[in-house]
Amino acid sequence: MDRILGLLASWAFFVLALGLAAFAAASEWINIRDSRRLDRVEVIDRMIAERNGSKAQRLRNDAERRTAEIDALKNRIAATSIESEPSDSAQTIIVSTAENKVTVRRGTNVELEAVCSTGKGTTLAIDGETLVFDTPIGKFKVVSKEENPVWVPPDWHYVEQARKAGKRVVRLTRGNSIDADTGGPAIQAKRGFLGLFGGQDGSKRVLHVRGNRVVVDEYGSERELPPGEMIYAGGAVVIPPIGTPQREFKDVLGHYRLNLGDGYAIHGTQETDKLGQSVSHGCVRLADNDIARLYAMANVGDEVIIY
Repeated sequence: MDRILGLLASWAFFVLALGLAAFAAASEWINIRDSRRLDRVEVIDRMIAERNGSKAQRLRNDAERRTAEIDALKNRIAATSIESEPSDSAQTIIVSTAENKVTVRRGTNVELEAVCSTGKGTTLAIDGETLVFDTPIGKFKVVSKEENPVWVPPDWHYVEQARKAGKRVVRLTRGNSIDADTGGPAIQAKRGFLGLFGGQDGSKRVLHVRGNRVVVDEYGSERELPPGEMIYAGGAVVIPPIGTPQREFKDVLGHYRLNLGDGYAIHGTQETDKLGQSVSHGCVRLADNDIARLYAMANVGDEVIIY
């Protein structure tokens, strides 16, 4: 009997030991699992910190860039000596590209303040050359004055418009012809019935220069194209020759223009809703009333400071 009780006691202790071991193993597994969770939390926290750190670094970089731009503007102002005292008779036209504002000072008096538009700062690559549409910084002079100026668009204007429309550009030169329906070289038509041109063997509508004007020839009947309008031929924008009315746009520059040289000027605009914004290709744009007032008081030789 005592032997049986001893065996039972031994078995009970064995079962209890197994239970304690199982409990210990379970506790250890829980600790491992919790440790792994803590590791994952730490990883996530580190990722969040790194991401926030990157964002904070970007914000610091942006702030430093803006500070550098402000310092550059201050240096430009200092370089142009705007704060120097001009004589009582001196008149200076001052353009702030940062504020898009034009100020006219005579001596220490402010004669005119107006909102303007200046260069948008974008670029356009043409034939390996990159154009920057920015208003130049520095000291200039009014070299000439014009009433009712006519705008002769540079080639880049046609390239820019063509790319916006998803078209290519073709150049119309004197002595050559363009197929008005395809934009390719015109194909000479054979003479048909009654000596008329046309038919499947040639271009039905042809663009060419007659004298000093761009005309379209339709079956031998010529018609001049409207002046100052874009010319389209199939999937192409046509660049007409300089000197033709089709290359001259009226009213685009308003009623007055002050030329500063190198193609830059202060002039009016049709896009008055964009005044106060940097949207021009480099010139300074003013509203009709403001350019009229500036034109009336400006003289050839007046200093223009742009910063």
